[in-house]
Order: sequence, then C-alpha cells, then structure tokens
Amino acid sequence: MIDQQLASGDIGDMPSLGLFTALRQTADEPLFHHEAKVGLITHLLATALGHDNGSAAEMAYAATVHDVGRHSMSDETFAKCDALTEDEIAELRRHTGYGALLLEKAGFDPDGLAVQAALHHHERYDGTGYPTGISGEAIPLVARLVAVADVYDALRAARPYKPALDHAEVCRIILEGDGRCSPSHFDPVVLEAFRDNAEAIRRLWAPAAAA
Repeated sequence: MIDQQLASGDIGDMPSLGLFTALRQTADEPLFHHEAKVGLITHLLATALGHDNGSAAEMAYAATVHDVGRHSMSDETFAKCDALTEDEIAELRRHTGYGALLLEKAGFDPDGLAVQAALHHHERYDGTGYPTGISGEAIPLVARLVAVADVYDALRAARPYKPALDHAEVCRIILEGDGRCSPSHFDPVVLEAFRDNAEAIRRLWAPAAAA
C-alpha cells in the first residue's frame, strides 16, 4: 500500500470504481486529450526500446491515467497564469499521490503499471523530482517513459498560463534543456529513443491533437 503520507492533508473519502469511471468519462477535455496523447507517445517509446506490442500497450494504458490525480486540484490552481504560491505548489505536487491512491481504491494493482505511472511520473532521473525523490532505474520504467511523453505534450499544448510551442522548440528544450527542464531529468536511454523517433512523435501528436 502506498504510504499515506504521500496524500498529505485530508483528501476525503476515496471514490469507488463507479465514481472513478464517472470521473474518467466526464474529465475536462484538455486533460482527456493530454492523457490520450501521452499514452500514444508512451507506446511509441516503449516499442522503440524493444518491448512487444502487448507490453507497450499495457504501459500506454497506464499512461492514459497518469494524471487522474489532477481531479484533486482546484480549477483556479491549474489555470492560474501568475506564479504559484507555496501552498499552491504543494497542492500541485499532491496530485501524484492522490492519483495513485485513487487508482488503488478503484481496484488497480498497488504495484501495477497504472499506479506506478500516476505516482512517479514527476520523479527525475537525477533524483530532483517528486513525490519520493527516487532516481535512476529505481524509477519504474513506465514512469520514465511517461515523464518524457508528459513534458512533450505539456509544452506542445496551449494553456491559459502559456502558449503552445512547436515541435522543434519542444525537442530542443527536452534534449538540450532550458529553465523548465534539463536532460538530466530523464532516463538517457528513453531520451535517446525520443531523439531517434522525434519525427514519428511529431506525426503521431498532430492528428491526436486535432481529434
């Protein structure tokens, strides 16, 4: 069972499977499309690393629920254009633990891919991520894949607090770094797969974004 400290603060009664399903069906459209595109990119990266279609599909499915914990965040925090306060940053960071707990309550395997993706997709390969600060291959592979896919889609998409960036600029940021992220945040093997398949990712993302 996931350490209850990860869900710091009172998160209330966890939803049943029926409520979890309803949340997925009524999720806000940007989040739905974000998770879908992250799933597609995760599948491509897993395949590029040599995983068969079945294994890649399992990781892709896990990726499509990686951000379910966003339902714990207020709309105001998620859409805020100004810099977040310390309390708002803490609220943002709780979404990983909340998402993992939500998936467990909905019947997902506590040690399975979906819970791993939800809990660990903001960990960083160099150990500077959250919620646990684990590093390297201690981070589950599915979370290392989702980490790259998540950043790619987040930078490509327009949000109330930021403009969309084009494919070339996002690739430069991920592969070379800037104030938002560094290559040291990502598994170098996954990063190489991203670099080698950047054009395929661009083609994959475009129709998904238009769907």
